[in-house]
Amino acid sequence: MSRTRIVPRHVLAIVLTAWWIQGLGRADLLYFEKGGEIQAPAKVDGDRVEITFLDAVRDFHRADFRKLVAGFSPEAEWPDRRARAQSEGAAGRYEAIWWGLENGLSLEIAPEIRALHEAEPSHAPAARMAAVLQRLAEPCRDPDLTGFRKALGVSMEVARGPHVVLLHRQADVEAARRVALLERVITSFYLDFSGRGIELRVPTDRLIFAWYSEQSDYLAFLRAQNAGAFSTTNGYYHPTWTAVVAYDSRRSPRQEQGREAAEARREELRRFRQALDRLPAGAKLRVVLTGEPPRTLARAEGRALADRLDREVQRGELLLEAERLAIDDGTAAHEMVHLLAAGSGLQSRHDDFPIWFQEGLAAQFEVVRGGRWAGISRAHDLRLRDWRSIEPAPALEPLLRDRGFGHGYQRDAYAQTWALVYFLRLERSSQYLRFVDTLRSRDASLGDLSRDDRTVAAFRRAFGEDLAATERDWHSFLARTQTPLERHAPAAALPREERRQGPRR
Repeated sequence: MSRTRIVPRHVLAIVLTAWWIQGLGRADLLYFEKGGEIQAPAKVDGDRVEITFLDAVRDFHRADFRKLVAGFSPEAEWPDRRARAQSEGAAGRYEAIWWGLENGLSLEIAPEIRALHEAEPSHAPAARMAAVLQRLAEPCRDPDLTGFRKALGVSMEVARGPHVVLLHRQADVEAARRVALLERVITSFYLDFSGRGIELRVPTDRLIFAWYSEQSDYLAFLRAQNAGAFSTTNGYYHPTWTAVVAYDSRRSPRQEQGREAAEARREELRRFRQALDRLPAGAKLRVVLTGEPPRTLARAEGRALADRLDREVQRGELLLEAERLAIDDGTAAHEMVHLLAAGSGLQSRHDDFPIWFQEGLAAQFEVVRGGRWAGISRAHDLRLRDWRSIEPAPALEPLLRDRGFGHGYQRDAYAQTWALVYFLRLERSSQYLRFVDTLRSRDASLGDLSRDDRTVAAFRRAFGEDLAATERDWHSFLARTQTPLERHAPAAALPREERRQGPRR
């Protein structure tokens, strides 16, 4: 990935202006002129914009973009943020650590956690986080995979990380990338809860993740396991096998159609370039290309057109791949959290947590931006869109009672679970922790209530008796929530009502 010094926020506007004058800089939020947007590291050099995506560089022109914004690459920002925190004492250093954790930098912050613990042994959260890193450093064994591999129905290769074993039918580089993602999620999960004072068991056996290349094989597995209700999902945590199963959505109709369209366009442009190469000097060519007005062009004009159309194809491929990874990697992270919640003792019994909390907690780990796992409790590019489509705004108490669950995947219900846990975790942090503790402890004072009544009683105890007030605060918070791409979008790209309301969180 491109790594350049992060621009301090208080001079960001000045530097952005200087880019356009001097022709050299960085961008992290990119808005294409022909539609679409992406959050990914990019270098701006004169008229060239080089986007780094999955360790590959893709070249564009400045004219291909409506707007470029810098300052949203956590990897690039972390070194300066860590350096500034060194002079701010233990509190400032821990704040920087927590920022890194929430932005997906669990591996990068590990040295700073250890350094803070060594410098300030009495700092309890840093001590707990350093201790869990030490426990995670212990080697894990391979579990017995014999029965599970047979149940998968197809042969699979094996890739391993310190805490995960991946059964897969992918290229080695894809398998290594998936293992790295899962390891980052695992470390983040334990650091998050240890920082909050909840000590959990770390794995002694590697956690099992199976990754099909074909959806048909995934569906066959679900049917064989009497889990056909989850046939609309991209991934599934199997509580009996204590394993996650998922499939690669590259074979989905939308992905395949997008790739076929790109290949057809590239073939058309290849033939067009061949015709230009055969054109006699000084002659012109009548050009008829899909989606373009007919015209007559000289060789240089034709090549310029072909270059622009090549970049448009590349834009479509980039956005399609970013969309796939947002779904596939987000699903992998989500299902891994289900596996961790059960195996770590966070949820020692399957009914400790209501369904909405189980799914909402897992959804906090889903966000993937520009092919990069974005961390914990980030504004969710996909779930936020689903949340806004719910009419009328959902009521709180039916969700607390798990209404809308139990019949496979329901988009609106899952958007609500993400939205509620997102709000509680960020805006009601101490009460959120109290609620988790109450659910885990099966507080005897709640008596012999049904699970739904226990959930509502525990929720009232943690967040207050006035559910209507909490519901209003929840809705208000989500109404202000925006992703970075939304917050900085060109004004004309925002819906009229959003431009009128002004910026959101």
